[in-house]
Amino acid sequence: MRQGQWRRWWPLAAGAAFVVLLAAANVIPTWPGLIHLMALPPLDQFTDLRVLMSRASSWPAFLVLFALVAVARVVLMAWLLGGLDARRLRFAALFYAVAFGPVLVAACADAGAFAVLYARMFWPAVALIAMMALVLGPVPWQGRFRLREAGALTWRRGLRIEVMVPYCAVVATLGVVADRLPTLTVPLVPVSALATGLAIAMMDRPSLRRPRSVLAAFVAVLVAVSITFVTTHESDRPEPGPPQPGSLMILSGINSASGQGRIHATDVHRLGYDCEQVYYFSYAGPGVGQPQHDATCPIRTGAPYGPSDTQRPFEEQVDLFAQQASALPRPLTVAAHSHAVWVVWEAVTTGRVGADVLLLIGPFPSTPTGYPPPHVNEPGRVVGDLLRAAVPVTDLFRLHFDPETPAARGLLGTAGAAESILARPLPVGVRATTLPSVTDLPLASEWHFDVERNGCPARTAHPNLPLSPAFEDAAIRFLNNRPPPPCPAWRGWVAAIARPLGMPTAAATMDRFTYNP
Repeated sequence: MRQGQWRRWWPLAAGAAFVVLLAAANVIPTWPGLIHLMALPPLDQFTDLRVLMSRASSWPAFLVLFALVAVARVVLMAWLLGGLDARRLRFAALFYAVAFGPVLVAACADAGAFAVLYARMFWPAVALIAMMALVLGPVPWQGRFRLREAGALTWRRGLRIEVMVPYCAVVATLGVVADRLPTLTVPLVPVSALATGLAIAMMDRPSLRRPRSVLAAFVAVLVAVSITFVTTHESDRPEPGPPQPGSLMILSGINSASGQGRIHATDVHRLGYDCEQVYYFSYAGPGVGQPQHDATCPIRTGAPYGPSDTQRPFEEQVDLFAQQASALPRPLTVAAHSHAVWVVWEAVTTGRVGADVLLLIGPFPSTPTGYPPPHVNEPGRVVGDLLRAAVPVTDLFRLHFDPETPAARGLLGTAGAAESILARPLPVGVRATTLPSVTDLPLASEWHFDVERNGCPARTAHPNLPLSPAFEDAAIRFLNNRPPPPCPAWRGWVAAIARPLGMPTAAATMDRFTYNP
């Protein structure tokens, strides 16, 4: 079947209208990534997988729906290539089949990152899908219908970088608008389709004269900027703070052990505390001391604990914190890292611990997706099963994460668990400050806590926050009632650009995908 040129774009417009209809009817989740359903491949396939992973309530539902969507994608690409003949349909099917493997890896890593709040899975997924978008995005539109020929021609034309870079910039901008102005998300779907159509049309124009030289220059600039960003440090160490009264209790995060959490190595002397004032929380309960290992000070209290102790039921952890903190000299300052923030917040807001100052390092404001228990057909079943299958892999990297331990099931496995904990306000008179990591920001849409000071996101990975100059500076300033330094605006924009590449959250996900053949 041959199409007139004026009919070429009808299916793209119809696809955009269909996505708008599904989103308006709450059949598919409305989140900033919605606009990617009308993006160039393979970003469209990546988005299909994200939606289905979050919505499908069983494996049969996931597989059947993905097969239907894949057929629709193949037909749409063949039509946009010029017609629904066997040659174009075969080319489109082969293209999506070749892209599927890496796209599936990226989607699984993305889903896992949101389920377990682990940014070190999210950013590789973003890098992989961004690379695939730049490398594979222009391949179908080079006028060749053999995949090898189309790929070779795309390379000779410098990956059509003069089209793909502006297109990616437009898609990123639309994502930022959808993130900052959620009411515009659905109306932006046709705009995304228009940008995709314009990019395809631009592929019909002649390429640059020296395309591979331009591509080499672009890659060189991109690598240089990336290396500079990763290797430069945020700031020098601040001047040590003056002596502080009372005591300081330190709580490490999940999967830590006695003296072997990053926060144990925090230089408490720079914060204004002597070792006689410092106490380290134990997930194993009260005791006469623990191995010091990397801790700055001898650990004089608490029983020795290991990673398995950090996975005990959440309420038990809160009770253990109350037992170990209640008798400490006042004023009591508590420094908690990551998972321990929820423990401290629960204990303080329910009156079990009377703390005076809270230093909340790397807190997560929400558990945005959750996952159902084993063999339970509910939305997120696919993600939950993938997490359980990945346990042996996490052991190889010494992460030791099991999604079915009591702590993981009660917090990460339950969408909204963190929100319910943090919804209770701190008692009057309790001073608190937060310090998130820039790399964590895409994993939640809202990072404003109900505390005296929300710290500027630090250019430091989540595990390293307690050892960073940013934490020392923020803590010293807060403990001594000094104002924080100005916060660069770009730190929030990084999250706004990356967040559309994340998963639909529970708030954006309804319970309508209950098809169970």
